[in-house]
Amino acid sequence: MENIKDLPKTPSNEWLKTSKAVKNNFLDFLEEQTKTLGDTFELDLGYMSLYASSNPDFIKYVLQTNHKNFRKSMAYDVLKMGLGEGLVTSSGDYWRKQRRLSQPVFYKKNLDNLFQDMGRSTIEFLDYLESKKGETIDISKEMMKLMATIVLRALFTVEESKVLDDIYNSMDTMQTHIMKHIQSPITRFWLYLNGEHRAFKKDMKVMDELIYGMIENRRQSEEKKPDLLQMLMDVEDADTGEKMTDLQLRDELITLFSAGHETSANALAWTIYSLSKNPEVVQKLKTEVNTILPNQEMPTFEQLRGLKYTEQVINEGMRLFPPAWVVGRRAIEDDIVNGYPIKKDVNVLLEIMIMHRSPKLWENPEAFMPERFEAEKMKTYHKNQFMPFGAGPRMCIGNHFAMMEMQLILATMIQRFDFILDETHEIELEPLITLRSKNGIRVKIKA
Repeated sequence: MENIKDLPKTPSNEWLKTSKAVKNNFLDFLEEQTKTLGDTFELDLGYMSLYASSNPDFIKYVLQTNHKNFRKSMAYDVLKMGLGEGLVTSSGDYWRKQRRLSQPVFYKKNLDNLFQDMGRSTIEFLDYLESKKGETIDISKEMMKLMATIVLRALFTVEESKVLDDIYNSMDTMQTHIMKHIQSPITRFWLYLNGEHRAFKKDMKVMDELIYGMIENRRQSEEKKPDLLQMLMDVEDADTGEKMTDLQLRDELITLFSAGHETSANALAWTIYSLSKNPEVVQKLKTEVNTILPNQEMPTFEQLRGLKYTEQVINEGMRLFPPAWVVGRRAIEDDIVNGYPIKKDVNVLLEIMIMHRSPKLWENPEAFMPERFEAEKMKTYHKNQFMPFGAGPRMCIGNHFAMMEMQLILATMIQRFDFILDETHEIELEPLITLRSKNGIRVKIKA
């Protein structure tokens, strides 16, 4: 029988202080507690308890080994306000059915079709950067716009800039509002009194009208377009022959857009930030890209696979700044993980970013060293110490799509431009649903 250990815990008489720290800067607080209490501990918030762990064996058990005993955490219930019952928030048999229906959409043959539009969006963005030479821009904001354009075109074959802007703005409002609910559940009733929730509902109505309108137009049209909307509309359940309803389509489309552009945009912005501080890595990256793409052409699907160092650079960017910096689960029944008793219905935080920077797992963890992702070195790591896209059955369904677009964009950008960090601009981590830079990341564009 496994030895039962007492779970280290924040002081019960300091629950108010702990709650305030969680609200003000959750990530900093978790890092402090990890240094004090170890890689697995309990947070006493007064009104509820949370378990937190950055231990790869603990995380593997929750996400893979006994994943059936861990459903999505309380935070995902709040996410349903915007995402509905999409793949990120749904659970049980409904999730399994939706995952089975959606999986074929991301098969390689379909990614090939989407790759052309991805290249077109990238060329337009490179032209835009050309016009900004010598200027200082917020690269995190520009990455968000570019990824939003790529994903919206992939989803809907949308070209109108106003539609792109309306959907993007609604999504941005949604995330900010939902994070306020998650970070301070004890005071969130104020959001209903001060008008913020009404504004949120208004933005979501704009979003729904746009998406339902595009679904209806597609149903009325006889034209079959090579986008994700069409693929999702066409897929059938292998057992029943059923297709997705409009509500199911709406939830999956919003989920794919929200998860698909936000994570990749933040990952690339932080990678460019890291590159701007490591010129020797930039030079090695340029050498690889210029060798494989000597004429500054758009890479083919096959050429992307040759950009091994580019992939390592992106992985190192996501190690230091993982877009999904924390993952939440809730125990369905009592369990024992790594010798610690986990009570039924308690929420468990899997601290991905803290694990990614753990000195117990990584040599010189704060340094930007893409070489640590060379194939031979990766064989020496714990299988679960690096998981930017999650792990287990609920691993991100669009991980190959995301890596493909990030390689394409980073390779073509770094071949044409240098990015000089504005050292006067303060960089501050903002751990929302994804890991953002609170004040943006300002860089000067140099040819």
